[in-house]
Amino acid sequence: MPQAVDLVINNGAGTPVAKTFTLMTPASGDNSPALWALKEGTISKVFPTIEESARKNASGDARKCNITIKVPSSYTEAATGLTAVGSAAVFNGTVTMPTDFPEALKNDFVAFVKNAMANTLIQACVRDALPAV
Repeated sequence: MPQAVDLVINNGAGTPVAKTFTLMTPASGDNSPALWALKEGTISKVFPTIEESARKNASGDARKCNITIKVPSSYTEAATGLTAVGSAAVFNGTVTMPTDFPEALKNDFVAFVKNAMANTLIQACVRDALPAV
């Protein structure tokens, strides 16, 4: 199993800045999530988070990996001056890897997923949650 470590991921600034998502909790095995947080903000409820978990599917002929990325917004309560949590943008991705899928194709699969998410059209669709028409 991959070793859980801090994740360094560039943000979306014009000149990207590397941000460190700190490992908060490693997974303890199947069906147990690993959790990372970008500890930026005045309160922990507004930290962007990444959660990953994996398990065998019901029939046992594949494994599923679930990834959730959540970026909450915040605002300052006028009456109290305290930080309040606003809405959150959430990405939920699931990968199904059949146990009989050829090893020789796995690197291509990973590259296609990574590069699709880096594609300008896909990013435009994700940015506003709109279809490509």
